[in-house]
Amino acid sequence: MDKPAGTMKLLREPLVWFFAVGIVLFATDDYFSRQPGRVVVDEGVRSRLDKLWQVQTGNSATPKELESLVQNWIREEVFYREALRMGLDRDDSIVRRRLVQKLGFLIEEVEEEGDQAQAVQEYYQVNTADYSLPVRYSFSQIFFTDGSRLVELQTKLEQGDDWRGLSETSMLNSSYASRSEKEITAIFGRPFVGYLHSLVQGKWVGPIKSSFGLHLVRLERLIPTETTPLAYIEKRVYADYLQHRREVVTEAFYQDLLGSYEIVLE
Repeated sequence: MDKPAGTMKLLREPLVWFFAVGIVLFATDDYFSRQPGRVVVDEGVRSRLDKLWQVQTGNSATPKELESLVQNWIREEVFYREALRMGLDRDDSIVRRRLVQKLGFLIEEVEEEGDQAQAVQEYYQVNTADYSLPVRYSFSQIFFTDGSRLVELQTKLEQGDDWRGLSETSMLNSSYASRSEKEITAIFGRPFVGYLHSLVQGKWVGPIKSSFGLHLVRLERLIPTETTPLAYIEKRVYADYLQHRREVVTEAFYQDLLGSYEIVLE
């Protein structure tokens, strides 16, 4: 998937990297600033606990509830530090993945400045294929397995017989509406789809082979590819754009960090 101009502009902004690195360094500094034998419960801790309580319950914590939250936090902090002291975080795939995930969340929190509507528009224009319906076919078919029946079937069609009663019994439908090439291939096989390109609308043609047998086919309608207007799918495109931007920013941040490491493959 191509990178939109808005995203590339984002990656060139020094402030973006300043804030991204700042977020990570702040979190890291908070970790290393802990004194091994001292647990500080300041206003920042109380505020975070109260906000978490509000998110979970919808109400601000009462003094008694906040005191209980603080005591639980102290207990968790003491256990956490002791676990680190004992090295329980080392070689633990669950802890490893959780820390990587948390760093990823911090990186993704970087907001893009500028006109996001314009960036979404550019993203949509570059990736219109993702928001387009493929070519679709509506067609009818008469199924038969004995090739010697071809002349008989063609004669009956010329005489105006009801074509729906001419097919041999099968699991197939007599008509298919607005089916994509992928959908038709899944039913009849790829060679069958190849014939549909050359059919004249409204005329019975055959025999055409499929994975089932033989068919007389009449193309009813060919629907060309259609691109859904942005106005109808703006929320979806915006979500896709944000996800793409997160991936681009995360990858760029990773590549930047990677330069400060020596990778040794033994």
